[in-house]
Amino acid sequence: MSDGNTDTLVKPDMVAVLSRTHIGHDLHSFLLPTLEAVSNAMHGIEAHFGDDAKTKGRIEIAIANLTDPAKIMVSVTDNGIGLNEENYGSFKTPFSGYKLKTKGRGFGRFIAFKVFARIHYSSRYMAIPVEMSRTFRFDIAQEQELIFHDGDPDFAHIGLRVDYDEPLPIWHDLIKSLDAKDIADHIGSHFLPYFLYKWLPEITLQFDNEPPQSIKSHFEDVFIQAESGTIACEIDGVVESIEYSLTRVPRTRSFKNHCLLFAAADRIVGNPRDLTNTLGQPHFSNEQNEAYIIIAVVRGEVFESRLNDARTGINITPKTVEEIVSAISDVIQKTENSQIAKIKSAQSSELNEALRENPILRIGLKGRTINEYVAGKPNNWKAQDFVSNLAIERYRASKDLSKSIVTAANNPDRYMETIQEIVKKIDESNKEALAEYVVHRKKVIELIEVARKYTGDGKHAPEDTIHDLVFRRFSDTTDTDYFEHNLWLIDDALAFLPYVSSDRSMHGKGRKKGDKIPDLAFFDDSLILGDNDGTTISIVEFKKPSRDDYRFGDDKHDPVMQVINTLKSATAAGGIAKTDGSHFAFTGVVRRFAYIIADIKPSLVAVLRDHDFKNNWNPAIYFRYRDNEQMFIQVMGYDTLIENAKKRNQAFFSVLFGE
Repeated sequence: MSDGNTDTLVKPDMVAVLSRTHIGHDLHSFLLPTLEAVSNAMHGIEAHFGDDAKTKGRIEIAIANLTDPAKIMVSVTDNGIGLNEENYGSFKTPFSGYKLKTKGRGFGRFIAFKVFARIHYSSRYMAIPVEMSRTFRFDIAQEQELIFHDGDPDFAHIGLRVDYDEPLPIWHDLIKSLDAKDIADHIGSHFLPYFLYKWLPEITLQFDNEPPQSIKSHFEDVFIQAESGTIACEIDGVVESIEYSLTRVPRTRSFKNHCLLFAAADRIVGNPRDLTNTLGQPHFSNEQNEAYIIIAVVRGEVFESRLNDARTGINITPKTVEEIVSAISDVIQKTENSQIAKIKSAQSSELNEALRENPILRIGLKGRTINEYVAGKPNNWKAQDFVSNLAIERYRASKDLSKSIVTAANNPDRYMETIQEIVKKIDESNKEALAEYVVHRKKVIELIEVARKYTGDGKHAPEDTIHDLVFRRFSDTTDTDYFEHNLWLIDDALAFLPYVSSDRSMHGKGRKKGDKIPDLAFFDDSLILGDNDGTTISIVEFKKPSRDDYRFGDDKHDPVMQVINTLKSATAAGGIAKTDGSHFAFTGVVRRFAYIIADIKPSLVAVLRDHDFKNNWNPAIYFRYRDNEQMFIQVMGYDTLIENAKKRNQAFFSVLFGE
């Protein structure tokens, strides 16, 4: 008997609600209506058969004209309780209490309108003592959303069938690329929670006239729980208990990397979280060298209460997701410790090879063995990641060492004694690397000496050559690593400053008219000696070797006026733009220092005398503190620069080699 009529839904404006509901544009999103229909079918089967649902339940998914957007049709048929009066009443009432009892929201069926334009329901059900049926088109865009038909369902048993066709134009390109195996894998993985810890009825999938394939039979031998347990995670200020299940599955095109899945309402919600980075590899290999992946499923009451109405996501913060990913990754690493051991062994071998080419980086190990160091680093790191990290560690170690050397230099009477004390604290494995570094510095000094000499045409190299040796032009410490510059040539202490800009304007863009561009500019939030109430600006001005055309008061020929004006401009700018787009702002009292590096020729000496510079404590170095501008300026020759760098390096060199 057919129950033909017209009816309407007791609902809010679902068209408006749907317009505010966003889903992705991928296979999972396209299959959402199908997955929702299968889920509803399971509830109908459980209501019909109770404890026998697993053995008697049956769900048939049929897809016709798979890759043709104009003809494709998807249908889901079950042998559940059908659309009886109670279910029909719930169907007409979105967000109903009946659906909440089965972990539903009463909203899922509306998601179909994000994918298909035409949706049809047909059902047979018992209205004691007779069998009844309902067939209708469901269209929320119409005034009468339920448009009934007199025809009977195309199946003879009690149950429900949903047909979807006429996909929206935005899905046409994706439909043309659909693959039958991908669809089967996706449906199977979506209901992974049922395979792991709940019952599942027989589910078949048929494409056109091909024989139907059993999704249940295929996946119940694949999705086998290997490990389970609980983890604790703080969510919204409350420590929650979250259950997890792990399964190992063969690697395929659909299951190609380790992943974490969130489950709620007995299904997978949202997209998988790739665990490749935390586990170190996209897949593992067993003793037969067969690739497999780990799939982790997490669930808990805390997810049920935070499941969105569309059941496409769980409302938890990205930070919480990352904490769960981290905790589950730790669990997997313990259960797959032999696989992790292989990864760590490979990483250690790669790093050992890298250190053969860059032994100086062993400083960064700080006394640890390679295996000990690698054990504490991410599993996905490659040789370049370790080298980069060791460079930073080496920088810190070298910085501490350089500070000790600078401290020693401030006490000339104990300089050699202090250096010897420093070296005694360095283990033998690092002495070799440190010695190599000292040799490297020696070679750089030799390059500076060569740059000062005449070239083949009898001319001196431009000051830019020396500038690049000290610090690459048009760059800053944001894009230049510690080991790519040689600021120690000027002063070891300069390498401590957190930000250095080389031949760049304060606004960070191309040179504009009137810009005062320092060769090198150093910025620090506090003085090295610990004063922290302002910013220190130090600049370095290089002059061409052997230049002798300086004139007092001429901005183009007076290097003192140049650094004064440059420091004033830098101070007025209030900060400097870094190469990465961020900004270094000056705070508090701004202290200003300048270095002028030039050959001390007669015309330069005359200019310095006119500016009232002194050289009474060292004839080779001129200095003056200008009270009005509150800046300290120091002038030294290239020969002094080289000589001082040699002295600092040679003292350390002598101790290292026992000379």
